[in-house]
Amino acid sequence: MNIFIRIIVCVIPAFFMQALAQEHEPHGIEHIIVSGHVQEKFSHQELQIDNQAFAASDVSNLMLKVPGGNINDNGPISGQTQYRGMYGIRMNVRLDGMYVNSGGPNWMDPPLHYMPASLLDSIEVSRGIASVSYGSGIGGHVLANSKSSEFTHDSEFNLSGDVDLGYHSTDNGYNIGGLIGFSNDTHRFHMIGSQEDGDNRSAGNGEIADTQYERYMIGAGYGFQYGVHRFSLDYRFSETDDSGTPVLPLDIDFFKTDLFRARYDGHIGPFDVVAQVSYSEIDHWMHNYITRPAPDFSSLPLPPFLEDDKRFVDTDSNGTGYSLILHYDMDDGIIDFGVDGHLAEHNATVGDPDFDPFFVNNFVNSKTDNIGFFGGYRGLIAPNITLELGLRYDHVKMSTEDVDAFPANLEPLASTPGTPPFAVRQLRNAFNALDRSVSDDNFDAVVKFDYVISGDTNIELGFARKTRSPSYIERFMWIPLEVNAGLGDGNNYVGDVELKPEVSHQFELGLNWDIEKAYMSPRVYYRTVDDYIQGVPATNMFVRAVSTNANGDPNPLIFANVDAEFYGFDTMYGYVFTENWRIDGIMSYTRGKRRDIDDDLFRIAPFNTRLTLAYDDDRNWGASVEGVLYAKQSKISQTITANSTSGNTGPVSGYALLNLHGYYNFSDSGMSLQVGVDNLFDNHYVDPLSGFNRVIGSDVPVGSRLPGRGINFFANLSAKW
Repeated sequence: MNIFIRIIVCVIPAFFMQALAQEHEPHGIEHIIVSGHVQEKFSHQELQIDNQAFAASDVSNLMLKVPGGNINDNGPISGQTQYRGMYGIRMNVRLDGMYVNSGGPNWMDPPLHYMPASLLDSIEVSRGIASVSYGSGIGGHVLANSKSSEFTHDSEFNLSGDVDLGYHSTDNGYNIGGLIGFSNDTHRFHMIGSQEDGDNRSAGNGEIADTQYERYMIGAGYGFQYGVHRFSLDYRFSETDDSGTPVLPLDIDFFKTDLFRARYDGHIGPFDVVAQVSYSEIDHWMHNYITRPAPDFSSLPLPPFLEDDKRFVDTDSNGTGYSLILHYDMDDGIIDFGVDGHLAEHNATVGDPDFDPFFVNNFVNSKTDNIGFFGGYRGLIAPNITLELGLRYDHVKMSTEDVDAFPANLEPLASTPGTPPFAVRQLRNAFNALDRSVSDDNFDAVVKFDYVISGDTNIELGFARKTRSPSYIERFMWIPLEVNAGLGDGNNYVGDVELKPEVSHQFELGLNWDIEKAYMSPRVYYRTVDDYIQGVPATNMFVRAVSTNANGDPNPLIFANVDAEFYGFDTMYGYVFTENWRIDGIMSYTRGKRRDIDDDLFRIAPFNTRLTLAYDDDRNWGASVEGVLYAKQSKISQTITANSTSGNTGPVSGYALLNLHGYYNFSDSGMSLQVGVDNLFDNHYVDPLSGFNRVIGSDVPVGSRLPGRGINFFANLSAKW
């Protein structure tokens, strides 16, 4: 997008703000203590985590506060949310209700990449089975809410603002950002901005190379309110520069991303209406030779493979999202129905900085168009029983254009059987001869019961069928490359145009018990997934030849439909000892395995628990001590790891950590200071959800799982007015 337009969008509201500031002085300051405490809204099965002092720049770390939640740490600002064994493209993650497709095929920018810590207001996680109105997909639903200006109660314009400044020692990193706004009862304006920077991350016994990062964001927003109608417009520009992703084959050169959103909330006739349109445009480069030593994965006597094998990938994507939801209130319930959808397009081309003619088209105008229709009911069907019913239909249409690659045109080798260029030509020709226009018709259904036993106890029972169509990566990856939406497993993959959609059938049973001094909310669940998409050993002779000779992996995988199952339990609980002392905990266990063969699934968390003892003074300060425990994970996917170039198939040891946190609120100033130390004893441990290191020359051997963070002192100073 033209930089001139960006400047206009962001700066013009500032002139309005400046003029208003000269006329009106800010009024009294109201301060809200932000603790990061997890709160559950039992009636909606939602967990809300308010913004807190961050020990790292990636807000996906907040999933660690959710029972059943976790994170796949692919890099300092590339973490993928995980919920009950589902992660990456299976998760339904929204930013202010907006779907943001990744800018590249290895998901270096999952959705929360575009939510800097200093601009986050809260994260909401739908616990268990998500309602059909939240969108399609078989994974969990996560909604990240950003800070925004708010309407006031009179016509006088008021100045408001929110600023955060943070530091964390593990990477010598900082984040600074915030919002400034002017609002009255009819108009609201705001500008936002943030900057983050960090060096390589420390571990318990060394440094994790290639974990540096840089990220910037600016934006502006406007809202208009008239009676029962509210309109809003928001724009953001985000830029990420040289940032590491050590478990992936390349690093971030840059992301340059434009995000737009327009929204209407109001009441029309008998309906409450929510309508939204969004647009994203992402330009992205990645490389394997600037922030890490270039690898040497091929000994072919051809120009692109001589000496070290430097590569870059030029990608771009754009996406348009829309939704319209109507709510109709009845005497004993609410009816929802609506339509939503997302149109996305992706391109990616591999190049060699030392040999200009070299190229490989990963994806050429790969399109995914999804339109969904849904309807649901939630209400009382008996004095103590609430029923939720939901139905959803999605039509998914996918297509891609012809591909090509330099080796396929290299004569006479490309015409000589048995040579790598010949194998590339065969793969290209076979892919281009396919019918690459595919459509899926997916049906989802949700049934949930909530039975109130007493005023402080209720039981929840849920059943769901959820579906997910294959991604463009899984269907259209035609040549074996390590392109897999950020799995971080070290394998080369190819896709399959004929993949079927995944079909999940889920059962869940939960109890909510909440009295004056104690609460507990356990859940048990079981899920089968038919046609689950996972890599299996590729048998195509040309795929194996190209992968072995040109891309350094003699055992490539192909995305295929298999059968899987997930089951487990998670709970949250707490007890208030006195006015000032309390204890809170979460506990989670997920088992994920294949049903068609005797094997486990990749990147599944073992049993883990967190227990926090907290003291909160009645006035201005508080402190807590937190214990974290992860059990040994011996349930490792042999299909994935045994075929990986890492050769790392063994179990991952358990570990325990101790964290100390505290806060101080400066009376009547609107300022607060939060400090802490994580991993107090600087333990060296390995995260069971980490991928395998790909960076040469690190304190972490190539092929080993990435260790967790070493001791980390952090502080966050915030002000709100």
